[in-house]
Amino acid sequence: MSKYYMLLLLTSALWGGNFVASKLLVPHASPLSLTFMRWTIAVLFLFPIVLKKERSVRLQKRGIIPLIAMGMTGVVLFNVLMFQALRYTSADHVGLISTLNPMAIALVAYVVYREKLTMRQWLAMTVSLIGVLLFMTHGQLHRVLHVNIGDVWMIAAVIVWGIYSACAKAAMKWYSPLAATFWSGVFGVVGLLPFVSSFSVHHVNVSFLLALIYTSIGATVLAMFLWNVGVKQVGATTAGMFLNFNPLFTALFAYILLHETLTVAQWIGSFITISGVVLFTKK
Repeated sequence: MSKYYMLLLLTSALWGGNFVASKLLVPHASPLSLTFMRWTIAVLFLFPIVLKKERSVRLQKRGIIPLIAMGMTGVVLFNVLMFQALRYTSADHVGLISTLNPMAIALVAYVVYREKLTMRQWLAMTVSLIGVLLFMTHGQLHRVLHVNIGDVWMIAAVIVWGIYSACAKAAMKWYSPLAATFWSGVFGVVGLLPFVSSFSVHHVNVSFLLALIYTSIGATVLAMFLWNVGVKQVGATTAGMFLNFNPLFTALFAYILLHETLTVAQWIGSFITISGVVLFTKK
């Protein structure tokens, strides 16, 4: 069983490093351009995997609307907002704010599917929100109206991810997670085609190419494959706990590669936020 824990830890590291790699990409292209390149590469690599696992890539008419919605939200909007956020804020900020994803998913499910939230979960969301605000304001809560605009963009991305997850739940009535990811990627790329004429990339170098490959293949295709293996072997609940390592890996990689550092108040805010997430996801 321990080898599957290591796989899940590696998955967390891949996802945690995604924000650092994305930070390296933003000086070279617009958020739209980066989203298009990332998902075009990902879709090309996903195609043979889906074909082998599913033995078909047939698109069913009855599930097409949720797939299109997944493409427009999780592929286009989320990635564009994330890259936009990284233009103005640090990778470790984006990594920590992304830990609110499970709560955004639950809140959207509460609104759309009327799924109930317990008092413990409401309390956990409040705790995590306080932690994020402490982190964003460097411990000075009175400055809450003057936070970094990049942090605001990432909060918007988290909300979009919640909507994407609601769409994914509808799509997976007819598609496996692998097929749904592939087709949402296809629809996302197609949705970006009208903007191709405005795409531009400048100052391409080795670090840009490596970062692009990492975000497209490592943090998308490989991480998704490892995640599915881990969930199958240890269960979704246990696997979900490993997501709490994501911001820690982001902070570590950001420190090593980008020389980003956190203040004492931000470490406290991080601890409070992650504690809230653990409380929220605990069964």
